[in-house]
Amino acid sequence: MKRLILLAPMLAFVAGLLTMIPGDVCASGCGLVPLKPLPPLGCDDLVAECRCDINGQNCRWQWVCVKRR
Repeated sequence: MKRLILLAPMLAFVAGLLTMIPGDVCASGCGLVPLKPLPPLGCDDLVAECRCDINGQNCRWQWVCVKRR
């Protein structure tokens, strides 16, 4: 029973990592989503978008501001 209690947080962590992996092809070039920074003033949230060049190379994560409507 103690092993199950110790294993639960690790399983929750792995499940959280799996939900952060995007499904599209470009995002696979960016790798895992980096830790989210604090949103700047005027933004309610930030969303990570994988941006690549025309050839689908040189991919990087870019944080996009989300505002309330």
